[in-house]
Amino acid sequence: MENSILIILSFMCINFALIFLFHKIKIFNFNIDVPDKIRKFHSKPTPLAGGQIIFFNLIIYCIILKFQNNLLEKEVFFQSQSSLNYFMMIATLIFILGFVDDKLNLRPNLKFLILIIIIFLQLYLDNNLILDKIKFSFLKDEFFLKNFKLIFSIFCFVVFLNALNMFDGINLQSSIYSLLIFSCIIFFYIFSLIVSILIISMIAFSYLNYKNKTFLGDSGSLLLGYLISYFFISLYNQNYIIYADQVVLYMIIPGLELIRLFIIRILEKKNPLNSDRNHLHHLLLSKYSLEKTLIILIFLLCYPIMLSLFDINNIITITSTSFIYFALIVFIKKKIIH
Repeated sequence: MENSILIILSFMCINFALIFLFHKIKIFNFNIDVPDKIRKFHSKPTPLAGGQIIFFNLIIYCIILKFQNNLLEKEVFFQSQSSLNYFMMIATLIFILGFVDDKLNLRPNLKFLILIIIIFLQLYLDNNLILDKIKFSFLKDEFFLKNFKLIFSIFCFVVFLNALNMFDGINLQSSIYSLLIFSCIIFFYIFSLIVSILIISMIAFSYLNYKNKTFLGDSGSLLLGYLISYFFISLYNQNYIIYADQVVLYMIIPGLELIRLFIIRILEKKNPLNSDRNHLHHLLLSKYSLEKTLIILIFLLCYPIMLSLFDINNIITITSTSFIYFALIVFIKKKIIH
């Protein structure tokens, strides 16, 4: 435990230095998000360095674990050095995909296909991440996926990666969500050094994001989507999380956003993977300030988690959260029309 505390303190110092030296580190300026007044309305060109900050912390973490086998043994997310290596390899591929997308603006269909291939590689290399059964709190029977377990596992990864990528859009939105998720893992399930380090890196990024010095970028949102999916599936497969609907409570708002946007785009005969300005944060910003928008989003994210703490039935929680989400959409759209 003493080693973990020292490492956490070291990462605090490293990330403080990143904040202090951010403007001097040239690689952070490799991808610049330029406002176009069509979809991007920020005031000045801004580095897309969020993914680089997270990825840098992951690299340092993996280097430390290479020389500290006793720490690796305490990490619930990695069964062996091999699983850590596979994790880092896939995280690197996800980061590179997002980094290239930030630079070249890849076609959505191509990016989607590459994501499927990367996740397939992850599950092929480490079958501990394959979901072979689903259990719900409101049903007695377990559902064994059998021949569909690989397809379903890929589906879960890819859907949430895209959901979080769509959910990202304004300062602090994705970082607050990620901090909430990582904190819940620490407080409700198990202490993890990697999750603690990610919390530190997200606090550093959040400060820079709040000061409009950097954005998360696709490299950051895709990497965070992968990390959160990886952690929840690992916790579920190892029975730290018993029911699948418990995971839904944490992912429901990004999930509802993805479902709503996909349906709207399909009805409008558009590619469901193409971007637009019909996201919840866009609708909220059309009527409220950034601060009020963030408060509303934080409430939506925290609401199902808070209900779960009071042992409210998950079906009731999921239903009421969905109702509040769609009622808010209807309310905002009526305000926009009037």
